[in-house]
Amino acid sequence: MVPFVPIQGTALEHHSKPEQAFMQALYPKIGEQLRQNGLHSENTKAGCAKCGACSSLKAYE
Repeated sequence: MVPFVPIQGTALEHHSKPEQAFMQALYPKIGEQLRQNGLHSENTKAGCAKCGACSSLKAYE
């Protein structure tokens, strides 16, 4: 899970990003679900889950 990032030139370019506190409230809950189901970013071969640059979720796995 990564936070929404508005991209210039798209229909949602003026849509606001989520507040940091909002995302930080979600990560522990999602991290727990990932652990319970054996899903870990280190086992992912590509994509957002592998990279993790846009998200702090790896810290909650």
